[in-house]
Amino acid sequence: MRQLRESIAEHKPHIDKLLKIGPQLKDLNPEEGEMVQEKYSRAEALYAKIKEEVCQRALALDEAFSQSTQFHDKIEPMLETLEGLSSRLRLPPLIPAEVDKIRECISENKNSTVELEKLQPSFEALKRRGEELIARSQGADKDLAAKVIQDKLDQMVFFWEDIKARTEEREMKFLDVLELAEKFWYDMAALLTTIKDTQDIVHDLESPGIDPSIIKQQVEAAETIKEETDGLHEELEFIRLLGTDLIFACGETEKPEVKKSIDEMNNAWENLNKTWKERLEKLEEAMQSAVQYQDTLQAMFDWLDNAVIKLCNMSPVGTDLSTVKEQMNEMKEFKMEVYQQQIEMEKLNHQGELMLKKATDETDRDIIKEPLTELKHLWENLGEKIAHRQHKLEAALLALGQFQHALAELMAWLTHTEELLDAQKPINGDPKVIEVELAKHHVLKNDVLAHQATVETVNKAGNELLESSAGDDASSLRNRLEKLNSCWESVLQKTEEREQQLQSTLQQAQGFHGEIEDFLLWLTRMESQLSASKPTGGLPETAREQLNAHMELYSQLKAKEDVYSQLLAKGRLMLLNRDDSGSSSKTEQSVALLEQKWCLVSTKMEERKAKLEEALALATDFQNSLQDFINWLTLAEQSLNVAPPPSLILAAVLAQIDEHKVFANEVNAHRDRIIELDQSGNQLKFLSQKQDVVLIKNLLVSVQSRWEKVVQRSVERGRALDDARKRAKQFHEAWKKLIDWLEDAENHLDSELEISNDPDKIKLQLSKHKEFQKTLGGKQPVYDTTIRTGRALKEKALLSDDTQKLDNLLGEVRDKWDTVCGKSVERQHKLEEALLFSGQFMDALQALVDWLYKVEPQLAEDQPVHGDLDLVMNLMDAHKVFQKELGKRTGTVQVLKRSGRELIDNSRDDTTWVKVQLQELSNRWDTVCKLSVSKQTRLEQALKQAEEFRTAVHMLLEWLSEAEQSLRFRGALPDDAEALQALIDAHKEFMKKVEEKRVDVNAAVAMGEVILGACHPDCITTIKHWITIIRARFEEVLTWAKQHQQRLESALSELVANAELLEELLAWIQWAETTLIQRDQDPMPQNIDQVKALISEHQSFMEEMTRKQPDVDRVTKTYKRKATEPPHGPFIDKSRSNRKCLGQAAPPSMPIISQSETKNPRINQLSARWQQVWLLALERQRKLNDALDRLEELKEFANFDFDVWRKKYMRWMNHKKSRVMDFFRRIDKDQDGKITRQEFIDGILASKFPTTKLEMTAVADIFDRDGDGYIDYYEFVAALHPNKDAYRPTTDADKIEDEVTRQVAQCKCAKRFQVEQIGENKYRFFLGNQFGDSQQLRLVRILRSTVMVRVGGGWMALDEFLVKNDPCRARGRTNLELREKFILPEGASQGMTPFRSRGRRSKPSSRAASPTRSSSSASQSNHSCASMPSSPATPASGAKVTPSAGSKLKRPTFHSSRTSLAGDTSNSSSPASTGAKATRADPKKAASRPTSRAGSRAGSRASSRRGSDASDLDVLETQSACSDTSESSAAGGQGSRRAAAKPSKIPTMSKKTPAATPKTPGPKR
Repeated sequence: MRQLRESIAEHKPHIDKLLKIGPQLKDLNPEEGEMVQEKYSRAEALYAKIKEEVCQRALALDEAFSQSTQFHDKIEPMLETLEGLSSRLRLPPLIPAEVDKIRECISENKNSTVELEKLQPSFEALKRRGEELIARSQGADKDLAAKVIQDKLDQMVFFWEDIKARTEEREMKFLDVLELAEKFWYDMAALLTTIKDTQDIVHDLESPGIDPSIIKQQVEAAETIKEETDGLHEELEFIRLLGTDLIFACGETEKPEVKKSIDEMNNAWENLNKTWKERLEKLEEAMQSAVQYQDTLQAMFDWLDNAVIKLCNMSPVGTDLSTVKEQMNEMKEFKMEVYQQQIEMEKLNHQGELMLKKATDETDRDIIKEPLTELKHLWENLGEKIAHRQHKLEAALLALGQFQHALAELMAWLTHTEELLDAQKPINGDPKVIEVELAKHHVLKNDVLAHQATVETVNKAGNELLESSAGDDASSLRNRLEKLNSCWESVLQKTEEREQQLQSTLQQAQGFHGEIEDFLLWLTRMESQLSASKPTGGLPETAREQLNAHMELYSQLKAKEDVYSQLLAKGRLMLLNRDDSGSSSKTEQSVALLEQKWCLVSTKMEERKAKLEEALALATDFQNSLQDFINWLTLAEQSLNVAPPPSLILAAVLAQIDEHKVFANEVNAHRDRIIELDQSGNQLKFLSQKQDVVLIKNLLVSVQSRWEKVVQRSVERGRALDDARKRAKQFHEAWKKLIDWLEDAENHLDSELEISNDPDKIKLQLSKHKEFQKTLGGKQPVYDTTIRTGRALKEKALLSDDTQKLDNLLGEVRDKWDTVCGKSVERQHKLEEALLFSGQFMDALQALVDWLYKVEPQLAEDQPVHGDLDLVMNLMDAHKVFQKELGKRTGTVQVLKRSGRELIDNSRDDTTWVKVQLQELSNRWDTVCKLSVSKQTRLEQALKQAEEFRTAVHMLLEWLSEAEQSLRFRGALPDDAEALQALIDAHKEFMKKVEEKRVDVNAAVAMGEVILGACHPDCITTIKHWITIIRARFEEVLTWAKQHQQRLESALSELVANAELLEELLAWIQWAETTLIQRDQDPMPQNIDQVKALISEHQSFMEEMTRKQPDVDRVTKTYKRKATEPPHGPFIDKSRSNRKCLGQAAPPSMPIISQSETKNPRINQLSARWQQVWLLALERQRKLNDALDRLEELKEFANFDFDVWRKKYMRWMNHKKSRVMDFFRRIDKDQDGKITRQEFIDGILASKFPTTKLEMTAVADIFDRDGDGYIDYYEFVAALHPNKDAYRPTTDADKIEDEVTRQVAQCKCAKRFQVEQIGENKYRFFLGNQFGDSQQLRLVRILRSTVMVRVGGGWMALDEFLVKNDPCRARGRTNLELREKFILPEGASQGMTPFRSRGRRSKPSSRAASPTRSSSSASQSNHSCASMPSSPATPASGAKVTPSAGSKLKRPTFHSSRTSLAGDTSNSSSPASTGAKATRADPKKAASRPTSRAGSRAGSRASSRRGSDASDLDVLETQSACSDTSESSAAGGQGSRRAAAKPSKIPTMSKKTPAATPKTPGPKR
């Protein structure tokens, strides 16, 4: 197109000449002139047509080029952006495990979507523009350019769809992982809290008690908690599965943290199980020793009773020798038996002392001390009686004159005793064996000391005989007496020595075992320190501190090694010296345990040491590697920071690229290092403690972030260098090519300096030079482009050296161009002068005129000179060159004019044509000079306009960029109306600025249009491009601003609508609340129809409320989008359906609006009041339904007839094949023959008999004839069988027989336990045991309605007596249960009775509160103390109890009792029934569980304490105590029963407090 334009311009002089000559020819020859006119007219029309077509074609090409340029300029950045987004999304996401970080990832992913949405208009416009361009072409198949456009469009669409798909996929993945992580972390936190709370509860449980009943209650309490805890195992497994899924889902760096959390949870669970195991083992051990101790104590009391009875039943001392001897032999046997029992007694004393050491409570100490003291007293009493009897027999023997026999007996005893003492071997080692030996020796010593009186008696009798006898008899007797005394002294001395020997041996053994125990205790502490070791340190400082601390422990262990060796050697020596009889002695066990423990601790110590050293080495290596890497990173960052910008000089940029390649290789070489660091960091994170894990994680994240930035900057620098290289190479090649051509041209011009004298040759040279000038003109665009490129590079150059070098290069090419152009003009000038001087005036003149004709069109006024700054500058440079050439031609013109004048003056021919030619030359020259000046002026104007246009455009573009940035990065809209209004106001200000800028845009566009109107063809595209850009970008900004304004306005309108809805809802709620309260205050009508009308009215109200529920949800959700969620909110409920949320009862089935904090207090008010109104509505509904039910019941009850009810009930019982007695027993849980009214009503209703509560209230009044609040069996039967006269025991004998029959009937054996009445108050009990059957005759009496059996010297409750003696009750007695489970009635628990010591001075005042082996004896003794039912003055349930409606493992409040608080067994009863249950607080149950430990122990001592000489005073005291108790109970009974509440499911054993302050929880032990 450029060549066509030049060709048209070149032909214009010819057309002008043709148009000038044509009319002249026509004038010369009119005939042929027509033909000439036709020819030049046709040539002119054709020329004009060609010129017009070329102009149209140029315009079309400019338009197409403009559109194509815009499309390509916009699609490249779009593709780059989309490709960057796509490549970022293609990378597998590093999914974190923490909830907050996952949320951050989700928000980042949403940002990608938002970014894509912002690019949507540009994407659509580009797609449309590309399709238009393809539609204009011949099609993508034929046109290569269209194919390129199509490929780019396809690529853009592919990226677009790919990004959308990948963001959606990512969001789904992140949401899944978020849900999983929330479940896992929240559930795990809740479970860990629960486990910790449970562990605290277990630690707070007090140490095992002394009394079996207390231990049993502790076992039951522990098992209850254990069952609740075991229920968590299923949840633990669920959380483990969640953790496994989370580990699988999250990234490699996050896995160790999740694993560590799971391990922590598993450790907590294992520790809890271990604590439970230890607790239960301790309790079992305590139970075994307590039961064994109690049984031994009881057996000892029984044996003492029998021994005293046997001793008392021995016949009086005989009067003849044979009888006395028999009695003495009998006494010997008895003493042997006593001797054996005395050893058992000593063992019992030793066991009691051990238990005293364990007991920390004074009451526990009393419970052990008192029976032992009493036992010692009884034993001493027995010893005194035995000694007394012995002395009587010996005195009798002496009185019968049997001195020799007595002396022989005594000597035989002394000899036997001495032999026994001599035969005893020294004992080493086991303290238990030594203690047993010491106990035996004490018995022997007591026996020896008991014989002192005998020795004295014999000595006295012997001395009397010595005085009366004389001679040999006296001598013999004296010798025998001396021998007796010497034997006696010897026995006393040996006894004392043996005792001292055993005492010292015991001290040694105890000292040794004490040392071993202390050492074992120290080892246990050391082991616990090792077991409780924290995770290793992840940082060198922490790891070194841990290692140093461990090395201190290690040095302590090494320091104790000598002590261990000494103890071990001493123990082995003792084992060598011991008697082989004790095969598994305590010493052997202690030594073995010591060895085992030492080995275990040493092994653990070494393992821990190795582990810590390894951890320190790992941490140090990691730290060093990390530090090295950080140092390298710092250097790399510094080198990148100080790296010079990419040079635009080819040689320099190539050198920079080589340097950068070295750096890039170094960066790639460090990639393995960062992977290794990551792996070792993950390993450390898994092993280290939490605070170190956080530090290591932060360090790694920081290093990785810096590494990624270095890699990214390295890649960016590589790209920038590559881009600079391309541009530099492009410019350099173009410059080099142009410079080479210019040098060749200059050389060519220099080589053709010789000018011929021959006119023809000069013409030939001139034509050749014209060709060269044409070629030079053809190079003008190349030169312009090169200069433009150089200037652009110079503007973008960031290095001063580059600017200087580019200046030099541009200056060089400019100088070369100017030189070549100057030389070309000079050559032409010389050729024209040579032609002129060679006499070719006409040719020279013609050549000059031709040149003037040629340049004149280029200077024409209509020739456009406007355009952008670069083009105008180039035009001005070209015009300067032309002006220089014009200046050089001035001389030629003057020479020609002078030559022409000389020719006119000298010529004699017609010189008119010369004048004409000279005139034309003068005219043309003047015209060209004027046009040159005119063009200079126009160029200056064009330059000014171009500068103004450029400034305006750049200012607008800067403002548009800022506007786009501010619009692109607008955050989320606030929920507050004021903030939103402030945003709208700010946006209005922004819109004003936009409108103000519209004027600038229009001005810039108008300026561009003006320039375009007179624009040079080469610059039309550029100007159009700038106009289009500022218009498009302004429209884009305007569109975005309008969209944002719409968003703000719609958000504000939505807020206003919600606020109006909120006010409307609040007004409606106000009305609803007022209406409901007013309706509730109205009395309830007693007419069924009226109630039904109220119910239907309320139903319509409820429907209206349900209709308004979505509006309430919408308002609250709108305002609560940004509300902070509670950390353990919905997830606990969602994941743990088996556990209710901690501390909250289950909410009613109604729409609950979460009470999260919101910015609008009116919303909180709406939420609260909506719930309140909903609750009021539900309450109103319930009241109406209850009223309707009550009225319908009353309607049915109006015709109630008890006889009809009774017959219906009996028919129902017969239909069910049930017996009345069985039904009554099923209700009577504790089998005492009485049930409360509430138990009766609940029992009938629970049996599914068709009746109502109203009817049952009336029925209960009829059944309870005496109105005492209880229905006994006789009242029950009498009410159901009114025609039968119910048998009622009247006398005490009848009552005793009835109770005995009832108790015996509980035996479930095939061969029933037999009791036979012998006479009034006398019964024979057939006792069976493993040694055969025996019969016992027992006195039975009634004491305040409690049947008591005479046992030994005291009285025992009948049921307690049967528990001990009835085989089916005592069979298979274990530590936990005394009866088979199937014997017990449903819901009853069987307590184990502590030993009741006996004494003369008992404390019967606490008898009312004492528990017994069965739950009925105490209850009966309690009932019988008052005529009306009563409960103890300080009931166990008096302590403050919180209902356990929350979590099963919620820690309960502390009770004043150590007993297991057996509350109401029914968990599903209604509030009414629960209240009734609490109101009655059955005293027989309250009495069966002790109110305090003091009470239980005092009672246990009083209830069965038996003495050999119990008197009626005991009975009187007991009676008075019962009456006192009954009075106080009657006074406080009703209130205390009402105060009883449902206790916590997990009873916590607390410190005992006095019974007078039951509501004060004791301090934890």
